[in-house]
Amino acid sequence: MIAIRRFEKLKENLTAYLFLAPFLVLLAIFMIYPMCKGIYNSFFDFRFGSQLFVGMQNYIHVFTDKVYLLAIRNSLIFVFAVVSLLVVFGILISGSIYDKHRFYVSGVRTCLYIPVICSMVVMAIIWRFMLDSQTGLLRYFYDSIGMKPVNLLGDAKWTLVILIIILFTMNIGQSVVLYVANMISIPKELSEALEIDGGKRTHLFRYILIPLSKPTTLFIIVTQTAAMLRVFAVIQLLTNGGPNYSSTTMMYLLYQEGLLYGNFGSASALGVVMFIMTLVLVLIQFKLVRQEK
Repeated sequence: MIAIRRFEKLKENLTAYLFLAPFLVLLAIFMIYPMCKGIYNSFFDFRFGSQLFVGMQNYIHVFTDKVYLLAIRNSLIFVFAVVSLLVVFGILISGSIYDKHRFYVSGVRTCLYIPVICSMVVMAIIWRFMLDSQTGLLRYFYDSIGMKPVNLLGDAKWTLVILIIILFTMNIGQSVVLYVANMISIPKELSEALEIDGGKRTHLFRYILIPLSKPTTLFIIVTQTAAMLRVFAVIQLLTNGGPNYSSTTMMYLLYQEGLLYGNFGSASALGVVMFIMTLVLVLIQFKLVRQEK
């Protein structure tokens, strides 16, 4: 009897592993192997078709070179600025519309979600058309009011601010859709009890919507943190990392060093640093949520 049970359990486990096998094989080929290969390459210097073991030299270069440090700083600015805006405005917009008529809610969600479903390349080209200092809509606006045109994408003081606004508008729709879906599922008895007790809209946000939306907030923070560290298309199409590396991010610098200049060792080291930074930020966020619970 025991032998039969063990055989049935082994059969169930074997069936489960067979179903998982295609996914595990693809995971090993396209994710685990490239990751291990990148870590291996980060300890070598590739020159003239050969590789030379340099140990931690590539990592020392990443944390001492001014361009690399500037790229790390810019990436962290994108993470904290854009993610904070997405959480704050996502809650404010969603909390303002979630209990309105369903057609109004659907209309707002659809309008905000259009930039999300559109190609990031297409959206970047549209922004380029609007902000171009020579032929863009902004130049037409300046000419119409008699002002001297300002090259926002070519000014180091404005480049990061403009890119943060662009990334925010491209991703706010996803935050609103997630927050609205979460707030609709909150029992109406809670908001009705708040109204009976004389609570205002600010109390609704403070005591009901924000606390009960923490799982959605964590999901948005984790996913958008990883997304902001991988920002590439917008940078390439709008600024090419300029002016003077003021908008260069780790992902764009990795592309330049690895594919344009052939510095595979330094690019691999930078990729490993990106992975560790993403892992640390996500673990910190999970730890903070667990402490609150």
